[in-house]
Amino acid sequence: MVKDFKRWTTQLAATVLYNGRGAANLLGADMTWKNVCLPGVNCGYCRYAEAGCPWGLTQHTLTGFTLPLGWRVWGLLILCALFLGRMICGWLCPFGWAQELLDKLPMLKLSKNKITYYLSYFKYVVLLLLACDLYFFDLHGLDWRWIIGLLAAAALFIYRPFCRFFCPLGAFYSLFNRIAVFGMQVDQRKCTACQNCVRSCLMDCKRVGDRECIACGKCRRACPTEAISLGCKY
Repeated sequence: MVKDFKRWTTQLAATVLYNGRGAANLLGADMTWKNVCLPGVNCGYCRYAEAGCPWGLTQHTLTGFTLPLGWRVWGLLILCALFLGRMICGWLCPFGWAQELLDKLPMLKLSKNKITYYLSYFKYVVLLLLACDLYFFDLHGLDWRWIIGLLAAAALFIYRPFCRFFCPLGAFYSLFNRIAVFGMQVDQRKCTACQNCVRSCLMDCKRVGDRECIACGKCRRACPTEAISLGCKY
């Protein structure tokens, strides 16, 4: 955790800011923007949420589309994706951070393998379903407490299971990961192709900065020649 101090501090700050309505109410201020979405996963219906959820607002734009709302949602998400890609998942997502906290508990861990690699493509199916006409998908009858409970239990044994296998927002951001302005990059002059970076990665990355990279920095710390850095790629 000490090694991840900057990232964890950023995640904590993002979580507090995303859910700062309680503090705002104590100060007598109304600081909610429910028609503006946040870049990370955070339930907009939470009583302390400052703004709307990307999923919820996306559903509104698809089922009862209004042009101003659509521009706000997709404009912000595409802009965030172009600048940060899946770095948002590793630095600004409260739900991702919650899974990392659970992963720190001393339990038997399932390491990444071929099965988890292929399962990582399932989130694109979820993204496709979300992009379809939601008239055919009635999600209101689901007991989300059980689903969240199962995901939390899975996070005790698997690193970020929701992010890796199910998150449609992560799938969307991953489409921009290679061209995003900020992210992990390798200095090929220093790289010795030792593969320490890939072995140390807890996501299903095949190389530094690929579609699954959340810029957590584990590869950078594992590199013996300091060939990996996080910053502007252009």
